[in-house]
Parts: sequence; C-alpha cells; structure tokens
Amino acid sequence: MYEKILLATDGSENARRAADEAAGFARKLSSHVILVYIINTPPSQSRMAKANFDVHSLLEEDAKSDIKNTLDIFETESLAYTLKVAIGDPAAEIIEMAEKEKADLIVIGSRGLGTLKGVFMGSVSQKVTHHAKCPVLIVK
Repeated sequence: MYEKILLATDGSENARRAADEAAGFARKLSSHVILVYIINTPPSQSRMAKANFDVHSLLEEDAKSDIKNTLDIFETESLAYTLKVAIGDPAAEIIEMAEKEKADLIVIGSRGLGTLKGVFMGSVSQKVTHHAKCPVLIVK
C-alpha cells in the first residue's frame, strides 16, 4: 500500500504531529520513510567556508539539529528512514523529491495560515496537495 512515505518536516509542532502519523504508518505497514528537510536560504558564506564549501553536510547538520525530536522517533523505534535535505522553495522541492523517490504518500503538517494570507501566499501544504502526483496527508 504505502511502501515509501515522504515526510516533509521542519521541526515545528505541526511537523512533529505529522512525524507521529508517518511513524504510525511505518510501524503498521513496514514502510520506509523519507524524511525531507528543506531550507529556502543557503548557509552563510562564513559557515560554508568553515565547512570547505560542503553545503550538503551543513544542511544535514542543520536538519539533525532542527528535527532531532523527529529523528529520535524513528531511531528509538528502529523504523526504516532516510534523511534528504535541499535548498529551495519547500513546496517545489517536496514535490520533486516525492517524484524522484517514487513516494506512495506525502505526509506534511499544516501551517495554519489565516485565510487571507493563505490566498496571497499559499501554504506549502496547499501547494503540495495541488501539485503532487501521489496522495497527500495534511496533519493539523
């Protein structure tokens, strides 16, 4: 059914609840979860210089710090997961990664944007829902 679940996470409370749902699916269905952490601005030049311009390792470092609670859920329960990181528009990156990884389901937290702000900006979860080629579960 859902062999590959893509969990989009940023460490927020809504993302934490989404992680609990994804972990529940993984437990029941023996699914592999792809944890996706996206930032929209690159690390500072000074950080990149200190890391010998290894941007990927900086992104992984930030992800492991920001989503530690989520990683703990999967590691404590020995659930199969892979961490993927990227820079860019979160919705576009999530959709692209879901297609590339052939995800069967995307799990994402809602941001709870107000109606007016949501109309003008559009939330990440709304954009993902409208453009993803697989089912999307939005967790409040």
